[in-house]
Amino acid sequence: MQITIKIKDSSKAKAFLNFIKSLDFVTVQESDENICYPSMTEKEIKDRITVTDKQIKQGKTVSHDDLEKESQNW
Repeated sequence: MQITIKIKDSSKAKAFLNFIKSLDFVTVQESDENICYPSMTEKEIKDRITVTDKQIKQGKTVSHDDLEKESQNW
């Protein structure tokens, strides 16, 4: 598993990183690579909320357990 963590306070980030490095089950690889995550505009978010609200009202939902099982096949 890989995790990206953004910490705004550099002094706290250094202390946190030193703690993480001290754990024997964690490997830390530093990189200057910027990762761009997909983002949505405010309108896209509102549109998605509207669609999701309609789906919920129509009973088109998935249980958490079913979602976990489905996501294992992704």
